[in-house]
Amino acid sequence: MPRDRGVVLGLVGNDIHVVANRVLAIGMAENGFRPYNLGTNNTVDDFADAVLETGARAVLVASVNGEGEKSCAGFGDRFAELGLGGVLRYVGGNLALGERPTAEVVARFTGYGFHRVFHQPEGFQPVFDALEEDLRARAG
Repeated sequence: MPRDRGVVLGLVGNDIHVVANRVLAIGMAENGFRPYNLGTNNTVDDFADAVLETGARAVLVASVNGEGEKSCAGFGDRFAELGLGGVLRYVGGNLALGERPTAEVVARFTGYGFHRVFHQPEGFQPVFDALEEDLRARAG
């Protein structure tokens, strides 16, 4: 499998929903991606370090407990500081506490530097399809 199919994934902040994360990693592998699974309780620097170590071209940050706003603020800025601005950044899950309009949540996380935002998705396939499309577009 080519290196350009590598994706770093994991849960951010104090989120411990390890089963959902593992299912996502399995789905990614079944869809032809090479997942580098960091597991739970990660920081932006954990994701950046994994990209530097693996050469992955994308990160998929998950937050299932609704506290993603605190942990994801400044994500894109930090990647840019580390010379990783060209790495695709996705975020998904139950990203915000309470009932919030999806458009509001998407706008907030896009402002944090994520290229795609999947707030309360019904499944993983739209994520896989978007990732495939974006990686192909960047490959030229």
